[in-house]
Amino acid sequence: MKTYIYPENLRATVKLWFWNIRDFCIICAGIILSALLFAKLGMVAPLALTACFAFLSLRADDTAIMDYMFNAVRFFLTSQQKFIWNKE
Repeated sequence: MKTYIYPENLRATVKLWFWNIRDFCIICAGIILSALLFAKLGMVAPLALTACFAFLSLRADDTAIMDYMFNAVRFFLTSQQKFIWNKE
């Protein structure tokens, strides 16, 4: 078996700057579509949504802001918390 010096022996996910390649492609398509809508119709909302998605999908140390928010919502709002108090 060959060992490569590249990150994690070629098992790391493909990243481009601070985003996964899938997120980066979505952001690029969103920017192009938003620019067209802004030029033709003067709509700013698609550009704001694209910027919001770009911010939420930033990755640092393999954790995105969006992942952190999903986990926080799951922990605080949607999953059941069970606390057992023991009487001493």
